[in-house]
Amino acid sequence: MTIQPSVSQHTGFAQLSDLPCLTLQCANATAVISLYGGQVLSYQPTAGNELLWLSAKAQWHNGTAIRGGVPVCWPWFGPVDPTLNPTQLKLPNHGLVRNRMWQFSHSKTTEDSVCVTLTITVDDIPASLWHETSEQQPVTLSLLVTLTSTNLSMQLVCDNPLYQQGALHSYFSVNNLQQTSVTGLSPDYFDKVANARRQQQNGIVHFNAETDRIYFDTGPQLHLSDDTQQRQIVQQGHDASVIWNPWQQKSRDLPDMADHGFTEFVCVESAWLNITQVSVLSLAQTLRAS
Repeated sequence: MTIQPSVSQHTGFAQLSDLPCLTLQCANATAVISLYGGQVLSYQPTAGNELLWLSAKAQWHNGTAIRGGVPVCWPWFGPVDPTLNPTQLKLPNHGLVRNRMWQFSHSKTTEDSVCVTLTITVDDIPASLWHETSEQQPVTLSLLVTLTSTNLSMQLVCDNPLYQQGALHSYFSVNNLQQTSVTGLSPDYFDKVANARRQQQNGIVHFNAETDRIYFDTGPQLHLSDDTQQRQIVQQGHDASVIWNPWQQKSRDLPDMADHGFTEFVCVESAWLNITQVSVLSLAQTLRAS
């Protein structure tokens, strides 16, 4: 029996029992999206083969961002750059949309795909993100999520020209961190742990300590491998890829992560980080198991 592509609304996922969600299904593939944060929480290309990681201690109440899945970072990444915050306002890490409700705008199904569009309108963007000649106004950010039988695609779009950054902060589940690697990276990266710019000639990263790196000008395709399978990560509209694993001490320090949580995932993020000029945003990441 052929399973027709579909989308359904429901409440709850994993331990987040009262979370408003959408489930997409296409053939044997499924994806779950939280309306809180506009965040993909699960992608299974086949039943039981979960590509994404969600912390067993993840929360969503009281303004807490959900730890895991694919958080949306916008309109800045990490701590806001001082050039975008000259008056030193107290602003949250990773932007304004991770802990707000998004709207389910519409869906479209075909014979071989299902696509949903989520939107959020933000009216409290700091004045410093606008060009000096621009009129400040509410800005709508859209997330398009498309599921087929073979892949999951996410596209983050903002048509308003701003000094803006964006990232799809994907947490990937791994079976054995010591046998995990990411390939296809550029040789030039900034090491946030060492606070230094470095060169790595082979474009491969392994995980044997805290890892927090921004790889510049990465290509359109990366591969994440562990001892069980390979995942293909295709990216567009980016100027950097971010690789992150907190390792043991930071895992212990994070209230929404188990002490051993760092052994279960790595983040491979597609990002647009350039803030030298105003720009629109169209950032995409496509995931596929192989």
